[in-house]
Amino acid sequence: MSTSRPTIVDAHAHLWDPAANPWYPRLHAFAEATASPWLLERHRYADFAGHHPTVTLAGLVHVAASSAPHAYLDEARWLAAELDTAPVPIVSIGTVDPDLPAAELVAHLDRQAAYDHLRGIRVFPGLEPDAPATAPILDWLAERGLVFDLVATPGSLPAWGSVLAARPGLRVVLEHLGSPQDLSPGGHATWRDAMRIAAEGTDWVCKFSGLGMVLPSVTGATLRPWLEGAVAAWGWDRLLFGSNMPIDARRVRHPDLLAAIVPLVGELASAAEGARFFADNARTAYDLPA
Repeated sequence: MSTSRPTIVDAHAHLWDPAANPWYPRLHAFAEATASPWLLERHRYADFAGHHPTVTLAGLVHVAASSAPHAYLDEARWLAAELDTAPVPIVSIGTVDPDLPAAELVAHLDRQAAYDHLRGIRVFPGLEPDAPATAPILDWLAERGLVFDLVATPGSLPAWGSVLAARPGLRVVLEHLGSPQDLSPGGHATWRDAMRIAAEGTDWVCKFSGLGMVLPSVTGATLRPWLEGAVAAWGWDRLLFGSNMPIDARRVRHPDLLAAIVPLVGELASAAEGARFFADNARTAYDLPA
């Protein structure tokens, strides 16, 4: 059991300036989260240094959330400029339009890969295991040693497991604990089983993130059963902490999320396990420098 305050490499956050760059029409349900800029200075200083002076942000994985047609190309260029003066390592997970013809889809992926910050791709929403775009995206990632950030649900995990088993060299990070939705005891048991089966049958890692989109409130008590279930399946070596800010700010302020998760991990994990959960595993998964 550890009481140390951690260094954090946030494995899932969204940097944006929606007033300047109106690229996010799909996020209308999260209007309060997208009403103002969420840039590194706010994420790092206001919510880490201001409220948790002993918690250090040492890196971040920006995950593309743009949904205007092909705005991810503009977002990649914008992010490169933002990162020129970033005081901590930042890398990105891009996206692509799965309805594009294969040649154009690959061209869009190549344009994003021209930026050094790209570490992989996710498609949210709209990619099914048997979709025509799935094979070209996975093959492109595997050829370049990049990460597939997998958006899946407990119900779709078996099909994804079968598809991804055919590409054993592809690095896979499961987003948001497999997107649980059913908070009933039966739903939680189904999710735990899905996590256990996925972890046992793959070499994937999993993000402990996104529960602010699911839980009515986010506290140490409400996070505990999900963290215990995730650790039982993946262990501390295969779990990555992600804030999902500012999307999760719909249910929990960033400082309050940190105030809930940090002592909970300190209670359940050793100092070394906590360091892997909060930073080391993300550095490994996304090739961030220490």
